[in-house]
Amino acid sequence: MKTKHFYSILCALSLFCALCVSCSSDEDFFYQDEPRVRLVGEKMWAAGTDSVTFSFVAYPAETVEKTIYVDAQIMGEVADRDRTVNLIVDPQLTTASASQYTVPATVIVPAGQAKGTFPVVLKRDASLEKKGVRLCLKVAESGDFKPGVNEENHITFNWNDILSKPNNWADLEPFFGTYSNVKYRFMLLNLHADDGELSTETMSWAKLNNLKIRFQNALNDYNAAHPGNPLTDENGNLVTF
Repeated sequence: MKTKHFYSILCALSLFCALCVSCSSDEDFFYQDEPRVRLVGEKMWAAGTDSVTFSFVAYPAETVEKTIYVDAQIMGEVADRDRTVNLIVDPQLTTASASQYTVPATVIVPAGQAKGTFPVVLKRDASLEKKGVRLCLKVAESGDFKPGVNEENHITFNWNDILSKPNNWADLEPFFGTYSNVKYRFMLLNLHADDGELSTETMSWAKLNNLKIRFQNALNDYNAAHPGNPLTDENGNLVTF
């Protein structure tokens, strides 16, 4: 009886292993037989996720759009000809209007390549200062490709131009005074790329004081360029440092 029981278990294990090999082979064949595509955003923006989050807050007013590149990566073998990936906007998951973005309808995966790269242009308008928007871009079936797995057959973009009071403003207030959205935006526009984050933990007293002087000078220049209309915040108060 023990021998029969052992033999039954052995047979069951053998069948399980055979099924696993069969599934693996079927999957390999599936992707070779029906090439698929997944969408991957730039690492600095997407960080390995299926979404991109971006804010125009720290960019000067003349920056009215931001281009972010996306890779349409194939799941399968490369081909000796150019192939086309179709893209669609999911209206159920998109809150941005058509005027707030530009995306291509198709992207080419060049012959011998495993991906095709395409731009997505996020646009800036006044409405973004009050409410962010979302764009969901998906792979649609084409003559060359089918969409990839559900987790990677799309990419979502979230962007805004919304200011929020920094958590450490109590530490910054001795240098820059009472907080307002207008003041903070003005400060961000006059920061340099190598200044770093506004923080008493990472910036010395001298650095913060130098920034205060820089902001004061920039404010003087602004007010001189707008006689009779000095910079005023959202509360109707003159901006000062």
